[in-house]
Amino acid sequence: MGSRNSAIYRTLRKEFQEKGAGDALARARALVESNARLTVADRDRLFGFLEGTGISILPEPEVLLTATPKIPGLDGRKMSKSYGNTIGLREETDSVVKKLKAMQTDPARVRRTDPGDPGKCPVWELHQVYSNAETQAWVQQGCRSAAIGCLDCKGPLIEKIVEEVSGISKRAVEFEENPELVRGIIAEGCERARAAARDTLDAVRQAMAMNYR
Repeated sequence: MGSRNSAIYRTLRKEFQEKGAGDALARARALVESNARLTVADRDRLFGFLEGTGISILPEPEVLLTATPKIPGLDGRKMSKSYGNTIGLREETDSVVKKLKAMQTDPARVRRTDPGDPGKCPVWELHQVYSNAETQAWVQQGCRSAAIGCLDCKGPLIEKIVEEVSGISKRAVEFEENPELVRGIIAEGCERARAAARDTLDAVRQAMAMNYR
């Protein structure tokens, strides 16, 4: 909730539970509901803690996946060093381009004039990760009609991946040249973790009637 909102929440909770202030309850509920960063489990825990009902202090962690939880490798399998099908996050541009140009495509496309099936091509799997809807439609139509060749198909993909890898490399240099920046990020993260742990332990002690202070 953030330190400021957490302090307001605790104050309102105290007013409601100790003085029965109905407006404090309403304001605290609105504060929780307006926080878009909270998960459903977090909201339930905060509502329960606020109203003194069932409290879920240690909810089971939920799975958090991005739109692309697994990046396909250069051969269509999952990207893994053991398969030798990877592109390094800080790989040189020439190496990235070389690997992508050499990627296996639909084996049925023996000649440039042969129509292909993107569903059988590892390049298409990467297009689904990096390319927008317009480019994906261009690939589907062009491949199936043999209007574009495999190198044509790889062109926009190469641009996107090179752009991403180059950006990561540049950002990494910034951290390499400024180790204090890295230490500051780690220290800030540690402090945030400690604050969250303290709040959780306070809630656990209260639920177990072990708040002796």
